[in-house]
Amino acid sequence: MKEQLKDPKILRNIPIFKTLSDEELTEILRAPENRIEDFEPKKMIIRESEIGDCMYIILEGMAEVSIRGGAANREITIATLRTGDFFGELSILPEGSGRRNATVKAFHKTKVFRIDKKFVLLSIKRDETVDESEEPTQINYQKFPPDEVRDAIRKLRLFKSLNYNELATIRDWTEVVTVGPGDFVLKESQPGEHMYVILNGTVEIFTLDNDGKIVILATLKDGDYFGEQALMPDSKGKRNAFARTDDASRLIKIPKEYFRLVLNRDSDLAKELKKIHETQKQNMKNIQQS
Repeated sequence: MKEQLKDPKILRNIPIFKTLSDEELTEILRAPENRIEDFEPKKMIIRESEIGDCMYIILEGMAEVSIRGGAANREITIATLRTGDFFGELSILPEGSGRRNATVKAFHKTKVFRIDKKFVLLSIKRDETVDESEEPTQINYQKFPPDEVRDAIRKLRLFKSLNYNELATIRDWTEVVTVGPGDFVLKESQPGEHMYVILNGTVEIFTLDNDGKIVILATLKDGDYFGEQALMPDSKGKRNAFARTDDASRLIKIPKEYFRLVLNRDSDLAKELKKIHETQKQNMKNIQQS
């Protein structure tokens, strides 16, 4: 006889199911397609890039979330999930890519509740009262202590899809660098592995025309970001301009794999940035031909 969950409160704390009645939540708990599963330490629960067909809630234990990135394509741990946390929903939502954007492995012996994709989709369909602008996993930022890096990142449309654990561990996957006045941050034609967000200071983006004269493309200040175009999936991976500080500046350095992560989650953002990328390429071509 399969082990069953009885308390609908387990699902009530998940935003996707928050508008369902206790009876509807109980139906999900009792459905034969949904079940409790046990994983031994180091056992993989989901694998990055595979097709998603379910989501999970951690009932007991702990799991680690990782992605592959960098030149060596090594595994990078980006979050730790504990009892009550849920994962795997992004790939099965209607606006999702259909594929897992990270790997999740059991850290200790871990018990999870597996929910089949169709129950997630049915729950969204039933919920006709939810504001369409509401995020599937809204985050209460008041739970976080003040942090200048997190505050700067979460203000950007670019990173709105980051979840609670990714924001909670933001100091683990970002780096704050201080650059002296007049120093180069990026140089044209160099390989791009990071993008930057300006915490304090001013950064000038420029290129050179055929005569070797400087052509200013933009002057960026606090809260602006740059360097993302070389990280786009359809780019050649090389910088298309120079970036130099006007004064002493503090920058948040963000790895390419995290930029790619938010692109995979947010198709509208990916389309917007692709248009910008195409426009910038044409502008650069015009400058070089003038």
